Amino acid sequence: MALLSNRTGEVVAGTDENADGRIDQQDDRIATRRVAAAENVDQTAADRTEVSTGLRARLRERTAAATKAASTTTSVPADATIVTERPTVVGPRPRASFWASASLVLGVVAAGAVITGLLAGPGVAVGLLAAFAGLGGVASTSRRHVAGKSDALVGTALGLAAIVVGVLALTGNLSWLNGDTNMVAQVHDWFANHASWLLP
Repeated sequence: MALLSNRTGEVVAGTDENADGRIDQQDDRIATRRVAAAENVDQTAADRTEVSTGLRARLRERTAAATKAASTTTSVPADATIVTERPTVVGPRPRASFWASASLVLGVVAAGAVITGLLAGPGVAVGLLAAFAGLGGVASTSRRHVAGKSDALVGTALGLAAIVVGVLALTGNLSWLNGDTNMVAQVHDWFANHASWLLP
């Protein structure tokens, strides 16, 4: 058994700690280590008790604060605006359909050609192409991430209008427009007479 010396405060072994048959300095060192280990265990236990006491105190404080916050109601002014963030959808960017864009371009060209009068025949043919391209554009925009449905619908409408007006002009059913009428020359003459400052 290890004993403490009253004079120096050092640990002195009272028994043969290493079992070599005599009590010497080696036994004192072993006894010192045992006493230090026991003191460390006692200190560790004391530290753990102190830490757990501190944690319990903090837990009580947080519980009290949460209970107080839960029981307290806040009023929102009537004129307050609540803003909520909407999640952003992440994915591939929509691309424009080739057929929808082609339908819009061909529809505009067909309508312009039919209005000229002299190009009513080619305008009807381009209007037919615009209508078919528009149908292809509507079909292609039914897939995900493909845009341009409105372009396809406008191109189809312009193409069909160019076909109807062009056929009526070519058959002579319109008094103001036929295959022999040069609307471009008439519009140029009107601007020359009424707004000559617009012409070069």
